[in-house]
Amino acid sequence: MKAKVVISTIVASLLIGATVVSANTLHDSVSAKEAKAVQNPSVVTNHTQTQAQVEETMSKDHFMAKLDADNFKTEAQRDDAIRLHKIIDKEIKTHHTNTKQATKEIISGLQNSIMALRALHAHNKSVAKQALESATKSFDTALKKDSKLDMVPIDEKITVNDFTGDAKLVKHIKDEAVSLLKKNDTQVARAMLLTLEDQMVISTSYLPMKLYPDATKQAQKDLAKGENKAAFGDIVTALHSVVIKSVIIPIPLLTAQDMTLEASKLSKKDKTKALKLLNSAQDELQKAVLLGYTKKHTKAYKSLENEITSIQKAVDGGNSVDRMYKHIKHSFESLLNLHRKEAHTNSAKK
Repeated sequence: MKAKVVISTIVASLLIGATVVSANTLHDSVSAKEAKAVQNPSVVTNHTQTQAQVEETMSKDHFMAKLDADNFKTEAQRDDAIRLHKIIDKEIKTHHTNTKQATKEIISGLQNSIMALRALHAHNKSVAKQALESATKSFDTALKKDSKLDMVPIDEKITVNDFTGDAKLVKHIKDEAVSLLKKNDTQVARAMLLTLEDQMVISTSYLPMKLYPDATKQAQKDLAKGENKAAFGDIVTALHSVVIKSVIIPIPLLTAQDMTLEASKLSKKDKTKALKLLNSAQDELQKAVLLGYTKKHTKAYKSLENEITSIQKAVDGGNSVDRMYKHIKHSFESLLNLHRKEAHTNSAKK
């Protein structure tokens, strides 16, 4: 995640570098003028002492305004980081709620089978035999409790790639990349496009209980025959049967949902802030579209954008929006569930 953020920030600074440079120049100019006036107002060229003091005050005000802007930027970045952590934690909890956990017997059986593999690699037949016996016993107990067990989650990996920028920046990067490609600057364009990820990927490993326990039993049989290599191969094959399913959740969609829900709590208290949050939610949805996360759900995204627009008009007009927020909350969850169901399956074998 940090690498992505750094790359995105570098690209952003390259694209809007002129603004950054002018801001720094202003900062230095104001600071120098302020220092000169404070040290000796009478020496400021073409100014009387009184005028210099006035200029000093204006310079301080200008300097403080710039400082406030910098602080606001830092505060905004901190708020974005807090929001990101919040929505990621929430999505992880949702994933855990919707995912059946492996029983202690299944975990124990898996651990013992791996222990047997290591023992066979170390030519320790007695330890391997004991570990395989324990693994078989654990799997048998688990299947006795639930004979319909099939794909059981045993591990997960969560990767977050956070793009630091709005929809306008995404469009700018894409346009720049297209321009570079036309000039055959393919590698530069590729580097720019690699930054265009704003997602969390939840990869869950599943143990196939209709296959794995049989493989450990076969390993037991081969080991009993003295065929250590065959037993080793049985366990390796079993481990390769582990299936990995990855789900990609667009962060802009999660962010837009969080911003909209936050706005729903502010509509009656702070209309201005609520409208600002809704505008930001619209931008997040547009960013998701530009980043290509809509896929076959384009209509659902468009519907959400229209719903937010309707809420904005209602809030601005002072109308009741409780029902509208309730409906859009359902719309967000429906769209997120579509993404959650789009699992990409891979074998554990590499």
